[in-house]
Amino acid sequence: MYVVLDESKRGWDHMKRLFLIAATVATVALPVSFVAVGLSATSAGAASPPACAKLSGNAFAGNFTISKCKPASKTNKTATGSGTALAGGGGTITWSPSGGTTELSVSFNPAATNKCTKGNTEYIVSGTVSGGTSTYTAAGQTVLADACVSGSGKLSLLKHTKMDL
Repeated sequence: MYVVLDESKRGWDHMKRLFLIAATVATVALPVSFVAVGLSATSAGAASPPACAKLSGNAFAGNFTISKCKPASKTNKTATGSGTALAGGGGTITWSPSGGTTELSVSFNPAATNKCTKGNTEYIVSGTVSGGTSTYTAAGQTVLADACVSGSGKLSLLKHTKMDL
């Protein structure tokens, strides 16, 4: 009977151990890296765009006001802008009390079906934030609202809807 001690076998056992350690480290490190990437992508992005529960003012003359926005902001409580500019395709709104501005590029089109109260016409306001100095909004954010306009131009939001900026 021959007993052969193979020195290369000891090297193979060592390689298997190294491989198992590397596989274990990779198994733990991979999910951690996905979590880290996910967290950094979320935290590095802009704040949630505001959704505002109140639109008032006049679409034909004077100004309109946007208020009751969430997320709540102590420096951006209300925004005002020109009603005629909004109806004409955009313009600039100014946030109070911060003084920051948001530039809007929107279309103002009659809705296919009118869900507003009698005497009002529903319009779909849609477009994007195109710029401005406010940190409450960011260029590229979607603008969307279901606005009700009376015969005299009085603005409001369709009941139970919000204006997204």
